[in-house]
Amino acid sequence: MNINILLADEHSVMRKGLRSLLEKDPEVTIVAETRDGHTTIRLAQDLSPDLVMLDVALAGGNGVDTTKEILAASPGVKVIALSVHSDRRLALNLLKSGASAYLLKDRVFEELVPALKQVMAHKTYLSPGISDLVLKDYVEALRDTEARFRTVFEQAPFGIALTDLNGRLLEIGPALHNMLGYSREELQNMFFPKFSHPDDADSCQSLFRELAQGRRQGFEKENRYIRKDGRLFWGRLTVSVVRSLLEQSRFAIIIVEDINERKRSEREIRAYQEQLRALAAEISLVEERERRRLATDLHDHIGQTLALAQIKLGELKEWAEGSPQAETVDDIRLLVEQAIKSSRDLTFELSPPILYDLGFEAAVEWFGDYLQEHHGLKIIITPDEQYKPMANETMVLLFQMVRELMLNVAKHAQASQIEVAIRREDDNLVIDVTDDGVGFDSHRLDASRGKPRSFGLFSIRERIECLGGSLQIDSRPDRGSKVSLTVPVWRDN
Repeated sequence: MNINILLADEHSVMRKGLRSLLEKDPEVTIVAETRDGHTTIRLAQDLSPDLVMLDVALAGGNGVDTTKEILAASPGVKVIALSVHSDRRLALNLLKSGASAYLLKDRVFEELVPALKQVMAHKTYLSPGISDLVLKDYVEALRDTEARFRTVFEQAPFGIALTDLNGRLLEIGPALHNMLGYSREELQNMFFPKFSHPDDADSCQSLFRELAQGRRQGFEKENRYIRKDGRLFWGRLTVSVVRSLLEQSRFAIIIVEDINERKRSEREIRAYQEQLRALAAEISLVEERERRRLATDLHDHIGQTLALAQIKLGELKEWAEGSPQAETVDDIRLLVEQAIKSSRDLTFELSPPILYDLGFEAAVEWFGDYLQEHHGLKIIITPDEQYKPMANETMVLLFQMVRELMLNVAKHAQASQIEVAIRREDDNLVIDVTDDGVGFDSHRLDASRGKPRSFGLFSIRERIECLGGSLQIDSRPDRGSKVSLTVPVWRDN
């Protein structure tokens, strides 16, 4: 069944985001977009969409009035109200005006698809972030508003129940017993924590005990639950304590949202991240192998050829001694000497042989000397004396990371000194790269991982996490920086 949707939101960025989420479903068609209430009402009448996705803060009207006018002109249209406010009064007024759903904008990514399915199935959808507030409003007036409460209780698209403060089930909504696979009669008077996976049950029971003791008024928790048929599913549990009108009894409303799909997506994302980390490490190793191959070719072929040419020129110099050609031979020998030095420097820059011949610490010391000579920085390398075994791949990746950190300081930090401390702590190798440069706001950098301006540190973080290690950054503007790399040492079993 094709669903035609009219997007109405004042912000183009939000419309773009909604469109990208909705168009993942091949059955969804965005028929138009608009940014104000008057145009929305007109387009809803002209285009007769199946659904209007309505920002309640549209220019040219408020969400309640706009919803009423849309439905008055086009009774067959359904309305999903979007808002940044988790205010129960606003939500209730929009539902009363005829909206089929009230969705918080900060929950759109997780809730848009289930909300759309519920609405198109002629049901009402409320964001869990406000649903407990809405339901609490109904419960507090239970004696006078039983019919309204029962409507919400029975039609809620998520699992819902009333319990005592110990978690004993008193009233169970249909969605919850469907989730758990039990009948209402079977669930009656059972303790809700009983359905938690054994690894989650103790913490759930402890939270309910705190409710009964008055130490908390509610909690949220993600749990695994066991169905009657033995299958597991993930649910997000929201529990709120509610007092009766006379304050003589208290009970709790529990809401369970099925988050199996979200958990599956999270697992896929984590697996994808691990693959990306492994790919980043492999790319670095491939790059290093190619660098080493080029360095070897440069040393074995061009370097050897230049050395032989220098020998031959020495013989030629002896032969030409005292002749007019002697000065020319000297000039040529000088050029060859410069070529030999350049090829040797290039060999070390590509892949320092010292890394493979003498190890990681010696290679870092060599690179410190190189930076000191070419950039005028004071470089202090302080390795401890402990044994630090590591696999070749780890050694190569670590050297690349330390080289990048030191080179970044030399190019961008306006520092006068770099200190590299290399030490072993238990089963970990710890490397601190500290400078006295201009520094930066490390908190902002960490909050924007992956943005182009922090790609270097982001790349290092991904590579070291692939090695089972970690990256820590301590820096403030005008107070220098300290970047710490920690990686497990290699153990030969």
